[in-house]
Amino acid sequence: MRCDVISNPDRDGRAARGRPAGGAGAGPARPEDRPRSGPGILLAFVALSYAAVQLLFLTSGSGLGYDEAVYATQFSANGASVGFHESRGWGTSLLVAPVVMATDSVVALRVYLAVVSALLLFGAFRSWLPVRPGYTVPLAAAVFASCWTTLFYGNQVMPNLYTALGTVALTGLVLRALTPGDASRRGVLVAVAVVAAVLPLFRPTDALVVFAITAGVAAAAATSRRRRRPALLALISLAAGAVVGFGQWVVEAVVRHGGVARRLSEATENFGTNQWLIEHHVRALDGPTVCSSLDRCGPVTPAGAAWLAAAALLAAAGVLAAGRRGDRIAALLPVAVGAGVAGAYLYYPGLTAPRYLLPVYGLWAILAADGLMVLGAALRRRTGVGCAAAFCALVAVGHVYAQGFPVAANFASAELSRADTTLVAEGLKDIGYRRPCLVYGWNTAQISYHLGCKAMSAHGGNLRTVASAYHLGQQAAIRSTIMVVFWENADRDVAHLAEWRKYRLPVRGWHARVKHTGESADSPIRLTAPD
Repeated sequence: MRCDVISNPDRDGRAARGRPAGGAGAGPARPEDRPRSGPGILLAFVALSYAAVQLLFLTSGSGLGYDEAVYATQFSANGASVGFHESRGWGTSLLVAPVVMATDSVVALRVYLAVVSALLLFGAFRSWLPVRPGYTVPLAAAVFASCWTTLFYGNQVMPNLYTALGTVALTGLVLRALTPGDASRRGVLVAVAVVAAVLPLFRPTDALVVFAITAGVAAAAATSRRRRRPALLALISLAAGAVVGFGQWVVEAVVRHGGVARRLSEATENFGTNQWLIEHHVRALDGPTVCSSLDRCGPVTPAGAAWLAAAALLAAAGVLAAGRRGDRIAALLPVAVGAGVAGAYLYYPGLTAPRYLLPVYGLWAILAADGLMVLGAALRRRTGVGCAAAFCALVAVGHVYAQGFPVAANFASAELSRADTTLVAEGLKDIGYRRPCLVYGWNTAQISYHLGCKAMSAHGGNLRTVASAYHLGQQAAIRSTIMVVFWENADRDVAHLAEWRKYRLPVRGWHARVKHTGESADSPIRLTAPD
């Protein structure tokens, strides 16, 4: 990690006055203000390293998580798609469509997403190069890429990382669009519209917060005579992108869900009431990936507490540094956007998941990198290169230590669970089934991805309910094979399953009840000895 002076000194050794080092209020930086190619090359190296870490340490074919299976099956050539909740966006499914339409290989999917996430990391942070001076941007990309949530979700079929990178890109592009006299404004405005159109495809609610804040800042900038024209053009680009991005959401709501109001109601009906989740998120700094209550989060480790304190201090130093350069908008916009997204999830009706705050981490990384550069440069001036280097090394080692253990622990936990569902699917393949088929019971979305069957979760996780008997009775009329998957003795005294053949699956404690209802088949039935 390198700490450097933010602006190049004049020949007399003093920092140039009256000429900001970069940012929204400074105009395009001169060649002597900032290295031209060095930061871009270093940023490319960071992106390559990010892909390499994923490919070497975080790629396996053990299976998919529940949400991943939902997104992956929408365009899968393997069979029926899993039910798509009204709150979901189509961006993730469209992103993985080229792979899942060609193969059901989980390894191929992971490799593809590792490459895509690295390319988008480069593109998102590259939009900040004209805004932040020197090596701040590649340092910020390295800080963000080395966060455990960024590593963990890099090759996952999930929308949160792409929402974060889109937020980082849109914030930087809007700052550039607000810069008077930027020679590349036309291309920047087009990029603003494109990113604004794509962002709602992943997480529409996050995109709405980002749009509201960036548009509000642009509108405030329009009150300045100097910024009026660029601010109005930025607003037009944002509006054009929003019309396209949210337009598809509205059209889908009308066509598939009976209207916007009904879709909003159905999307939030199971969320519960809003509650403050600040302590939950602090406890979940190092995992788990999801926690529904305080006793399932945390506790806060000393490393996590130290990392959080250092993160806040570095971000504060970065905001002050940008403000001192005269870049008030460049200092405040990432803070405002990050605070808006964080506020939406710190007072939230659903579960606590560290991935929800990935957009916040992306913008925080830019501020923290700016603060680290400033503090390192100050130490170098006052105490010499040795102390500055030691300070940077201490921060780097502390960050890697605090983030390295969580990514390893959470990855190992996820791999164990996903390996079990893959083995269960293999066991059902050995039993044999006909299509169209249904997997009913527990972990059905993940299992059905490997089988090409429709998935349906047991109502309330209970096979004994009237709803369970009703659903299975309905499906028996239209499905050639129904496979009920469950744990231990969950089928005990379940009357509507009593006559179904029972099989022991390859994972300890897992069983299946199977019923074949039709004669036509895509493939022959292979039956193993029942329990």
